[in-house]
Amino acid sequence: MLFKSLAGLALAAAAVAKDVTYYWDIGYVTANPDGKLERQVIGVNGVWPPPPLHVSLNDTLVIETRNSLDTPTTLHAHGMYQNGTNYMDGPYMVTQCGIPPGGNMTYRIPIIQTGTYWIHAHFSAQYVDGIRAPLILHNPEEPHKYDEDVVLTLEDWYHDGAAGLLKDFLSWKNPGGAEPVPNGALIGRVGGDELYKLKFTPGKTYRIRLINMSALSMFHFSIEGHKMRVIEVDGVDTEEQEVGNVILSVAQRTSIL
Repeated sequence: MLFKSLAGLALAAAAVAKDVTYYWDIGYVTANPDGKLERQVIGVNGVWPPPPLHVSLNDTLVIETRNSLDTPTTLHAHGMYQNGTNYMDGPYMVTQCGIPPGGNMTYRIPIIQTGTYWIHAHFSAQYVDGIRAPLILHNPEEPHKYDEDVVLTLEDWYHDGAAGLLKDFLSWKNPGGAEPVPNGALIGRVGGDELYKLKFTPGKTYRIRLINMSALSMFHFSIEGHKMRVIEVDGVDTEEQEVGNVILSVAQRTSIL
């Protein structure tokens, strides 16, 4: 009887599982996210920032990728285990050859995890030029209760391109290994004098997925006059813990209520 029940659940899961497909043409565009300097960045389908990706447990994330850059590129889904699909992991010349200029690749990643992640280029320091986006793995049986789901990205931003920054960082003229100081920060892809605003309705509970997609910078996040309850850290659900602020280093993700 137990075997039949498990078999039935497996068949039901297989029946609803689906491919969630995105088409990403990775190429150069111009943007001025901090309002201080318009410069060349790397976008998707002719726009910047790249759109967030949403997929659910047991589905398969499919990214039809074309490289319209003049350098190789790859995509890395940060924090995902890639069990059995390490060749889809993205680190250039480690688990994957680069997609050459003008080339195509289809990423197929079975979703066996849930939570908050992000995806970015993994060729040299390329993602610092803006090719990075939230990746949200939804749980159909979400254990936490809330009314709305909000994604909030935190990023450092440079006016110089990644190739020049990397050259200066690795130069003999920088013997102490001083890291390049960013020109500013982007919150929700908005920086400089422009404020990113979240509108809340009293009485509702909001899940805010914080993602540090920076090159080097740590962020301290708090909401004046409010306590927060941490419910997820780096894709792992946790018991609710009330805090006054959250500290996120590069690549870390935390969900708060």
